[in-house]
Amino acid sequence: MEQFNKYRSPIVLGVLILFLMLFAFYMLGVQPTNKEISAQNAEISQLEKEAEILQTKINELKSSATSLDSEQQELLAALPKGDDSEGLIEDLRAVGMSSQARLKDVSFILDEANPIQQMTGSAKVLFPMVKQIKMTAVVEGTYTSIRQWMDELQMLARIVNVDSFNFQQSYEERSANSPESILTANVAFTAYYEVVTPSSN
Repeated sequence: MEQFNKYRSPIVLGVLILFLMLFAFYMLGVQPTNKEISAQNAEISQLEKEAEILQTKINELKSSATSLDSEQQELLAALPKGDDSEGLIEDLRAVGMSSQARLKDVSFILDEANPIQQMTGSAKVLFPMVKQIKMTAVVEGTYTSIRQWMDELQMLARIVNVDSFNFQQSYEERSANSPESILTANVAFTAYYEVVTPSSN
């Protein structure tokens, strides 16, 4: 017992030193590793959230691309195969009968430029088979019938767009004289078509 009492202080001191060493090992080794693991877990969680956001965006882009493809198919379906200028003249006559505006003259130019590339200013040719017919018509009728003629023109089954129009008699003169006086209008419009290639026949 006396022997134990004699060495008790060094034993306690040794245990205390051992405890301090273990504590230092925990503070310097284990705790930073735990903090690093926590930081890595937080980073993984953040990356998973970002991945979810990216996946959502990808899904949105895929769905918009699908809807865009279907819209493009619908637009292409509205384009006649070939310029079909004779059919367009018949359409203009039918529009004149319906609107009660008289088509006095019409001229057109087959434009080989790609209208979509012109509109977008893209270096890449989008829809290279789409071409346009530039047309100018002289239409006679009342203001109401000429406006109806232009509206019906743009509602044709094929894609037609009114680019510009002007009246030979001004709107102010027409109002002063008679609201339904006969006017003559110059209407510039564009009709679109798909070029027929031997492979598409």
